[in-house]
Amino acid sequence: MVTAPLLQTFRRACTLLALLSLLGSPVLAQQPQGQQDSAEVKRYRLANAYMKSGQFERAIRLLEDLRADAPQNPTYFQKLKEAYESIKRYEDAIALVEAQMGRSPSPPRMSEKARLLYLKGDEEAAFEAWDQAISLAPARSSTYRVVYHALSDIRRFDRAIEVLSRGREALDSPTAFRTELAYLYSLNGEHRKAMQEYVDLLAERPERLNFVRSRLRPFVEQSDGLRPSIDALEAAVRKSPLNRSYRELLGWLHMENNDYAAAFDVYRAIDRLEEESGRVLFSFAQKAADGDAYAVASKAYDLILERYPDAPVAPQAQKGLGDMHLRQAEQSKDPRRTAAQAQTDSSSYRAAATAYRTFLREYPNHPSTPAVLLELGHVQLDVLGDLTQAASTFRRIVQQYPDADATNEARYDLGRIALLRGNLRQARLAFSRLIDRLQTGDLAEQARYEVALLHFYRGEFDAALTRVEATNENTSADVANDAIELKVLLKQNKGPDSLNTPLRMYAEARFKERQRNYGAAMAQLDSLLARYGRHPLSDNARFRRAEMLRAQGDTTAALQVYGELPLMHPRSPFADRSLFRLGALHEAQDNLENAVDAYNRLLEKYPNSLLTGDARSRLRALQRQLG
Repeated sequence: MVTAPLLQTFRRACTLLALLSLLGSPVLAQQPQGQQDSAEVKRYRLANAYMKSGQFERAIRLLEDLRADAPQNPTYFQKLKEAYESIKRYEDAIALVEAQMGRSPSPPRMSEKARLLYLKGDEEAAFEAWDQAISLAPARSSTYRVVYHALSDIRRFDRAIEVLSRGREALDSPTAFRTELAYLYSLNGEHRKAMQEYVDLLAERPERLNFVRSRLRPFVEQSDGLRPSIDALEAAVRKSPLNRSYRELLGWLHMENNDYAAAFDVYRAIDRLEEESGRVLFSFAQKAADGDAYAVASKAYDLILERYPDAPVAPQAQKGLGDMHLRQAEQSKDPRRTAAQAQTDSSSYRAAATAYRTFLREYPNHPSTPAVLLELGHVQLDVLGDLTQAASTFRRIVQQYPDADATNEARYDLGRIALLRGNLRQARLAFSRLIDRLQTGDLAEQARYEVALLHFYRGEFDAALTRVEATNENTSADVANDAIELKVLLKQNKGPDSLNTPLRMYAEARFKERQRNYGAAMAQLDSLLARYGRHPLSDNARFRRAEMLRAQGDTTAALQVYGELPLMHPRSPFADRSLFRLGALHEAQDNLENAVDAYNRLLEKYPNSLLTGDARSRLRALQRQLG
């Protein structure tokens, strides 16, 4: 089915073209001749104002007088016809067109009369008038276009197709009106015929592939035209296997149909037949990875490396393979991932690290080496937890590539490693040097935030507050939000004693959590809750416990804490987050009804939460699953 916006755009274009043909001039309407302050101009302007305000009868009286005084003025004719149509005075509009034609009817005027007859409801007379319009100049292609535009404007695509087909025969030109017919067939749901027209066009002009793709895109996005179009194009490929434009269009259609395996076969053939040495396969692999078709993308990368190991695209393919595995693994950050999926993600991280190591071994002098080292270091640090290997990787970047884009990030990561090892002095030195080096930018602000956290971990709360208040709030969203959250934490949770013992205990727990020492961190939080159960930090402590339980895979305990927190702390800023996490974990366990209940509670209890949009999105998806 064709969407309303698409039809509206198409109809506007058809109307514009028909009117231009009708007037025989690129100017649709001109101001009346004469002085701007003449009575004639004032009357026309007043009529126009009446039209805009919907006072059509008043406008008609003025326009009828103006036309009587200047019967050949095209502006008055057009505006008066428009006014008649606006209030469905089709008889008057038809009489106006007939008067304008006089004894010299033309295809444009006759077609306009036919359109008005159709709007009036007299279809038989309308089609007779269109036949008459064609008979006035049957040897001109413009005649058929005028009638086709009028029929398209009233959405009679079937009749428009008949007119253009007649035109082909009358003009003895099988190639005439090719793009118009293709588009009409698509609008009429005859997608196989539309594709045949495009196939014929590409047979003559393969360079028009992008034009054809742009014409097909609106119908492809609605899915109904995909299968017939693919069938027609596959037949064309079998008939003309060396026509590259056919194969490229077919590959694109397969991807739009989410059939990346079929698309892989098409692009593999293009790469081989056109002797592209892996370039076409590499482009496809990237698109397949973007479409989450990781298995197919991996096959494409592997084929490049196997078939073209010495080609210029081979290093890009090896890096692309690592990037693809890393992207696949990043999905594990979604709290709805199941334990089995998380295990797959862990394997993907290891596959990414292997791909990156292969790149570094095979292409040690490639310009992408610093970027690959950085990604490998992040996997070693953040996933595998191998601080020694990660530190070695980051130091290699700093020492061997001091001017690379990745180098400052490596310096930042070395600071993180020092922090994880408990060497807060060395961490602060690394972050401070980076701040001095960069001065401004997101990475500099991230380093400033890290310095504030170091003070926080050590219980130096005034120094931490000073540092965090110096963080630029216009930096990246994550840094700015984290800085604001730390600032609120520091201002609202001091006391009750002069040593700020609860806050100090919480800071120590956060530091242990940062070091992934979850057992010690949760023991500290349990101690805090036992001693200061009514302290404002208690909701923070419970939320952090739930997060650590989830990180360790203890879903049952995490569900309990997430569920209890909104009941115990209904006004907490963590209440809505807990409900969202609760829904996500229930989804991961296939407890869909419980997930729906959690998301609905979030929407009901916290309608102003920033998570309401995400919650509604998840609810829609779950409702589709539940029928």
